[in-house]
Amino acid sequence: MRWHKEKIAKSDVLSHPSDAEAWKHFDRVHPSFAAEPRNIRLELCTDGFTPYSQTATPYSCWPVILTPYNLPPEMCMTTPFIFLTLIIPGPHNPKAKIDIFLQPLIDDLKLLWEGVLTYDISTKQNFLLRAALLWTIGDFPAYGMLSGWSTAGKLACPYCMENSKAFTLKHGGKNTWFDCHRMFLSANHQFRRNKEAFVKNRIERSPPPPRLSGDDIL
Repeated sequence: MRWHKEKIAKSDVLSHPSDAEAWKHFDRVHPSFAAEPRNIRLELCTDGFTPYSQTATPYSCWPVILTPYNLPPEMCMTTPFIFLTLIIPGPHNPKAKIDIFLQPLIDDLKLLWEGVLTYDISTKQNFLLRAALLWTIGDFPAYGMLSGWSTAGKLACPYCMENSKAFTLKHGGKNTWFDCHRMFLSANHQFRRNKEAFVKNRIERSPPPPRLSGDDIL
């Protein structure tokens, strides 16, 4: 569990989440948590699937998985260290009701954030173990369910929000986000000046929206 702290890392190589800026930012914001390398960094993942391969009636159930990222890459994504915390039964997508199913897990995570007395067999001593949920992983619909953000309509992008350049198709009547990505390119990128491959006769000069802080999100 100390591997992420004791490993020798190259400054310009991202080989593990502990090399990423998000991990380092968390350490700066929560130094007391970072001071104990045995404290657990968790990732939560969920997605729906159909357990029955041949059925005329649609059925969707949702497993919720926790993975500890303290371990080295060759271990943390293997079966023994991927923990199935709950299965949300079908037959329908839980949508906004996912909060109800997640509440027991959230209560446990809050308890672990405060710390629980744990025995370390390697040192033969007790210590206060804490855990933190660093991020979630899922597709865009799962993102909407976990965050509460509506991932439909012109304001579906949680990054652009009211600055979204989504528009309605003239003939189809549906929203599209085509050509919304060019603002994220570097200012001198050739695609910004391309008037043929994207929206016709349009040059993209806008900068990307400012990055949101944790306070902005909350």
